[in-house]
Amino acid sequence: MQIKVLVIGQTPPPYHGQAMSIAQLVNAKYDDLEIHHTRMHYSQSFNEIGNFKIKKVLHLFRVVSESVYKTLRYKIDVIHYPPGAEKISLLRDIATLLVLRCLRRKIVLVFHASGLSEKVPHWSVIPSWFFGKAFFFHDAAIQTSSLNPPDGTFVRAKKVHIVPNGLADEFERFREKRPNAVPVILYVGVVREDKGIDVLIEASHHLKERGHRFVVKVVGEFGSDEYRQKLSAERSSRQLEPYLEFLGPKVGDDKWKLYREADIFCFPSYFVAESFGNVIVEAMMFELPVVATRWRGIPSVVDEGVTGFLADIKNAQQVADNLERLLEDETLRTTMGCKGRERYLQKFTVNKYLDGYIKVFLEVAAAK
Repeated sequence: MQIKVLVIGQTPPPYHGQAMSIAQLVNAKYDDLEIHHTRMHYSQSFNEIGNFKIKKVLHLFRVVSESVYKTLRYKIDVIHYPPGAEKISLLRDIATLLVLRCLRRKIVLVFHASGLSEKVPHWSVIPSWFFGKAFFFHDAAIQTSSLNPPDGTFVRAKKVHIVPNGLADEFERFREKRPNAVPVILYVGVVREDKGIDVLIEASHHLKERGHRFVVKVVGEFGSDEYRQKLSAERSSRQLEPYLEFLGPKVGDDKWKLYREADIFCFPSYFVAESFGNVIVEAMMFELPVVATRWRGIPSVVDEGVTGFLADIKNAQQVADNLERLLEDETLRTTMGCKGRERYLQKFTVNKYLDGYIKVFLEVAAAK
């Protein structure tokens, strides 16, 4: 008999790691699971994430009512729920989980966004009390890395599982690659300061001053129009126009082609809710050496010195030094890129990701 699972969660758009991971979970075919889905789409763009809007309150009622209906209609055994990390998102989660608990179903909290355990202890008494009623003592918690803050332990889940994200392999469709006359450094993600964009620009300035030839291609939606204007002015003031391109958001084959055309991937994030870095896995899938940061779960993805290099957060000098090593040594780039793809195939395929979730759901459903 199949276990019936209700997956509550965001699917694209907008395109970010959590939404894409949940989409893979919802769209897969299973022998042991029957999946139902309530789609969260509180935010239509990255600019809306974490902001309060009346339409989000109305959408909350829809998400809760649809989830209650599907749980009762389809006799759901296990509910998958991904909490946020910002206070507004967590208040929404409290309201949702308080209702879901009344249905007396098994609940698995999935921490795609990390850091809840660092913020809630600073709340006042009344919100903390409601948080405990909504979040404590659920049947299981899933985290993407053991290096992330201990959110599952903080909410006193009966068991905490580590299930890394995984991605479907797109490499075979784009095997052909033409060598670049000038090495291409690629960034993919939201374009905002705490994703390390300012650090990347400063590192690019260091590399330019050292006489290196390269171009940095930044792919993603700007966090705000004000930040876009700030970066445009900084690019001009540092005379980085020939070295730095802002390409906007890319999805599907347009994005995969940019990965295949690049030589190095750089992701100097210190984003507070970062938990894994799906884009790093995408880069390793496409045989790109990675320069990233020692932050949250990122070091569990990058094998330092083997598939790439890691720098301290906000340290543009270290990022520049690591990029310089790769710019100067094509053999090193190739070796690290190949090792990265091997690591992807060993640890981060979509099948390994789905197998991890299947195991958790079946274990939770079987537990008394």
